[in-house]
Amino acid sequence: MILNTKNDEEYIIEQFTIEKDEFEEYSKLITQAFLSDENAIQEGATVAFSEDTFNMVFGAPSIYNNLFIRAIHKSSGQMVGFLGAIPRNLSILDSIYKFAILAWLCVHSDHQRKGLAKRMGKKAFEISLNTDYDGGFSFHEPKQHGIDVSTSVSRELKIPLQTIATLTKFVIKAFDVDKVSTVVKLRWYEKLVFRFFEKVKTVDSKQIRNHLEKDIPAMFEIIQEQVKRHQVSIVPDLEDFKWMLKNPNVNCVVHEDNKGKVKGFMLAWEFILAGMGNQVPYGWLDMVHIHRLNTEEASNLANYLCQTSKKRGWLGLQTPYIPYFDFKPLKKAKFFSFSYKINIDIFNLKNVPIPEEVESIYFDWR
Repeated sequence: MILNTKNDEEYIIEQFTIEKDEFEEYSKLITQAFLSDENAIQEGATVAFSEDTFNMVFGAPSIYNNLFIRAIHKSSGQMVGFLGAIPRNLSILDSIYKFAILAWLCVHSDHQRKGLAKRMGKKAFEISLNTDYDGGFSFHEPKQHGIDVSTSVSRELKIPLQTIATLTKFVIKAFDVDKVSTVVKLRWYEKLVFRFFEKVKTVDSKQIRNHLEKDIPAMFEIIQEQVKRHQVSIVPDLEDFKWMLKNPNVNCVVHEDNKGKVKGFMLAWEFILAGMGNQVPYGWLDMVHIHRLNTEEASNLANYLCQTSKKRGWLGLQTPYIPYFDFKPLKKAKFFSFSYKINIDIFNLKNVPIPEEVESIYFDWR
């Protein structure tokens, strides 16, 4: 490969150690890049990063703060590119491997189309090849630039890239369609659909409530059950889970059994939904652990999550549908789905044995 010498002279691509007091700076870069995306300008429905959002994604105890790559514009000294990594172990056919999510790759709009995204991706993998990591994975939207970068880097460095799952829809709930339509371009018939699912049922049950610290062992046990139920699963980290539940931007609701022990829960965290010059608070539905609940119990729990999320001032909840949970109870709680494709792709650095056809997965979204 012949590198672009001019761009090499203009930019530095480097590994760096991130500090908490820099979260705001990196949040602004991600937001600028995302809001400048052509599709985001025309259709909205993108994410604006706040310092709180950045902390939710990159602030957990398990994060190695030196697994970050940035691009620096030499003449101005400005940081113009960013790529983060989140350590997440994977269970693959009952064996545990060390992986990392490559996340939130972005380049400032004034410095795009200069090969910086590819160079940052390549730098990340060159570093990873000399570590004890077995691989990495990313969530790729086929229409976005990220998959092109990943494909190019994997081909150049001869790292196998395998799609292990294709997510085919988004799950969404909107509490106020008029306000949501200020950040998401909705056609008139789409507004009708949103309005049909707008209502939130009030739930009054002695078995459904917000989580308490004493619930954590039972909740963590429920998550671990997911690892055993699926061929490929993210392995939960207890300290990360405790940290997440202490975050004031997290809303976690539980369903008790007859003895007062948690037998199901749902967790969402606040993010900023943005587009068309506007921003609104929304909820990212991160964990849905309802496999021990019947349809009625799970539906009531989903309604209670909506009820408490609306009280927080969020305008709705959303998530790509990862099929480790049954969608029927959420549908009963007036969540709806729409077609939207996202691939989960694994970079196999160390020849980890991965089934050619993965039949079941458990991934959360952080």
